[in-house]
Amino acid sequence: MQEGDDFIIVTIWVDDLLLFATTNELNERMKTSLEVEWELTNLGEPVKIVGIEIALGDCSVTISQCRYLESILQKEGMDRANPVSMPLEHNTKFEPNPDGNVGSHSNSYARLMGELQFIANAMRPDIAYVVSKLSSYTANPSMQHVTMLKRVLRYLSGTRSYGIMYHDILGHPNQFLGYANALFTDADDLKSTTGYIFKMSEGAITWYSKKQSVTALSTMEAEYIALSEATREARWLRNLFEELGFAQTLPTTIFGDNEGSIAISKNLQFHKRAKHIGTQFHSVKEQV
Repeated sequence: MQEGDDFIIVTIWVDDLLLFATTNELNERMKTSLEVEWELTNLGEPVKIVGIEIALGDCSVTISQCRYLESILQKEGMDRANPVSMPLEHNTKFEPNPDGNVGSHSNSYARLMGELQFIANAMRPDIAYVVSKLSSYTANPSMQHVTMLKRVLRYLSGTRSYGIMYHDILGHPNQFLGYANALFTDADDLKSTTGYIFKMSEGAITWYSKKQSVTALSTMEAEYIALSEATREARWLRNLFEELGFAQTLPTTIFGDNEGSIAISKNLQFHKRAKHIGTQFHSVKEQV
C-alpha cells in the first residue's frame, strides 16, 4: 500500500506476518486494520521468522539460521565435528551408486537433504551447488554421497554463525546486480549446471544452482544459457521492485566470465556458433 511517498509492505508466511512501513503512523494504522479482521499477537520488532533469525543494526540488517543449524548438527551428532573450509573438495566428481540397488525415499539421507535444501534456498548460497548435486541421488545414495553430505555438515559446523548482512549504500541503495556462471558437462548425463546470484546493499538477495535442461555442446553455450537464465531472474526482480515502489533507474549489470557468450549476447546478428541454440535462450540479446 502506498500513500504519496510513504508506503507499507506486508509479507505473509502461513500465519506469520512482517510489516515494513516508512512511518510509525502508517504501521499502526495497518496493524489496527488487520486486528479488525483477525486476532493477532504483536511481537514487536522482528527477531525470528520461519527459522530465520533477524538482527537489526543502526545501518544494517543481518539474517542467519544459527539455531536451526545447531539443531540439525546436534541431531546428526555433528555439532562438535572438525570443521572444513569448503563444502566440497576441489575437482570432486559425482557418480551414481555403483551397486545399482533400488533405494528408498524414506531414509535419513532424504530427510537430511530436505533440511539442507531449505537452508541452501533460504540462507546459504555457499552450499547451493553441492546440495543441488547431492539431491539428485536421493533415491539411491552411495557411500560417496553420504560422505559428501557429512562434509557439508562439517563445513556448516564451522560456519554456523554465518549470515547475510545488508548495509545502507549511498547513491543507488535499491540497485541490484548479478553474477552468472556455468559448470560445463556432468559425468552422469553430460548436462551442464547453471549458477547465478544477485546482490543488493552488499548482500545476496536471490541465487540459483541447477542442472540445465538441454545439453550444451561447448563451454560458450553453457555460459550463454546461464546468462539467459540469469537475465530472466533479473527481469523478474525488476518487475518485483517496481511493484514495491523501487523501480530500477539504471540497467541491471550481470557479470559473466566467458568472452564468447558475452559477445554473442550483444550481437543481434546470426552467428554460426549459436545457430543451434534454442530460441528461448536468445531473449538475453533483446534484454541487452
